[in-house]
Amino acid sequence: MTPRECSPTDGPVALVIQQRIADADSETYAMLLSRIATRLRNWPGFTRQEVVAPNPPTQVDWIEIEYFSSAESARLWLQSGERAILLADARQYVVGQEDLQLLSDTSRGQARVASVMISHRVEPEDEGVFLSWQHDIQAAEARFKGFLRHKIERPLPGVQSSWVTIVAFDCDANLENWLNSSERAALLMKGDKFQRSMTVRRNNYGFDFWFSPDDRAPEDKHVIMKQNMVVLLVLYPVVYLWGYFIGGPLLDARHAPPWLSLFIGNLISTQLLGWWIAPWAFNKLEWWMKPDASTGWNIAGYALVILLYGASMALYAVLLGGIG
Repeated sequence: MTPRECSPTDGPVALVIQQRIADADSETYAMLLSRIATRLRNWPGFTRQEVVAPNPPTQVDWIEIEYFSSAESARLWLQSGERAILLADARQYVVGQEDLQLLSDTSRGQARVASVMISHRVEPEDEGVFLSWQHDIQAAEARFKGFLRHKIERPLPGVQSSWVTIVAFDCDANLENWLNSSERAALLMKGDKFQRSMTVRRNNYGFDFWFSPDDRAPEDKHVIMKQNMVVLLVLYPVVYLWGYFIGGPLLDARHAPPWLSLFIGNLISTQLLGWWIAPWAFNKLEWWMKPDASTGWNIAGYALVILLYGASMALYAVLLGGIG
């Protein structure tokens, strides 16, 4: 498969920063945003700023949107020492996710871009150093062509024990340029203690997969519907084939508890789907899942998926018939 062509990045862009701040620190954070706005007024290429304060329960994060006349102007601001100084004190107030997106008219509508998901195990006493290291990486990423997003997800007790960072570029070539750069290599050496527990996973689902549903444009929701249909297409046969050939003979026939049999089946199925089967299916049906797919390709894609649904159900009916 040939790499996708990089999309143009010229023209106006919006720098979107989303952070969750402790309620007790909201007033201090609002003052910080005001100081940022004052400095930005004289920044070359800056046009305006919007701030959306939290409105629980529908919105719990602070959202700041900085508009620039070009991606280059926004990147210069991202990597500037002045911004680093202004934000240095703010890190202590952040209690949830940190999400930075660089959006243009072309990147906002993309259903697929090149991204990686990176996880680290960080000891509580090292969190401050880790976040400082991540912000250094973020500033370096912003200097590279095609940078779109750097999102930091904190651990969730009982759900997720690692820190997760999602990095997105507008195409494979630009992502590879960053991943293989000497600048990134130097930063990894600087954070050697965090690199030891680092795992990197390429993401095939695209940039808009990480947006909250309410933020997606109607055409993006159409793509998500197709993605869900593909997930069902591969999930259904995996589940019944597991039960018929493995779960039934090896677990149920040996009187394994239903709760244990179900858990093992789901564990194996989700790993097969997440790592191999679903990415393969998304790749094969990429021509249909594009947001700009023609009417003809859309009809062909829906017809193919429905046909495969029917074939999958027919196979299962045959297998069940063979039991009797």
